[in-house]
Amino acid sequence: MLTSRRGRGVTVGRSCGGAAAVLALGLALTGCGGSANVAPNPPAASAGSEPVAWAGAFCGGLGDVIGGVSAISNAQPTPEGQKDGLLKFSDIAQQAFASTAQKLQQLGPPKITDGKQVQDTAVGFFSNASQTVGVQRTKLAGLDPNDPDFVNKAGHLAGPDLGAASTQMQQLTSNKELAPAFRTAPQCQQLSATAGHR
Repeated sequence: MLTSRRGRGVTVGRSCGGAAAVLALGLALTGCGGSANVAPNPPAASAGSEPVAWAGAFCGGLGDVIGGVSAISNAQPTPEGQKDGLLKFSDIAQQAFASTAQKLQQLGPPKITDGKQVQDTAVGFFSNASQTVGVQRTKLAGLDPNDPDFVNKAGHLAGPDLGAASTQMQQLTSNKELAPAFRTAPQCQQLSATAGHR
């Protein structure tokens, strides 16, 4: 599973499944934590998608990434098995991120104040995450699991710097107009329940 070495590396080992779960759950908690504060009288919203549908697509994508953790958890404990599990997880995560960006684009901005800015932030996050996972997958695919230094080499693959993205996602999910949608959308409720059980 993917773990952070000062937020930037991949560690391969039997604990990979737990580490990937931590990364995915970190994204999920950042993505669907939401704020309990609700604006009493929000200003007029712009045209676009219903906030609950939009939040549902957002959380659904993160849920798909977390669901991919099983690929690592179920991997054989050999270097080849771990590599295969990481590659499978990468494929699942990359597709989930790309699919979510596409779904959000199809839905359009949520009907809230500054919905276009929220839309751009979320689509940018999911698109960039998909691209980053794709680059990392390519690097991982090039490693030889029979190399005695495989674990070390895999551990030094640079991971995405999630600092700025996490800050953006926290701002997005704590948006007072979207917070009720994040609490209401079934996909977000499921994501919160999943995060609570990990």
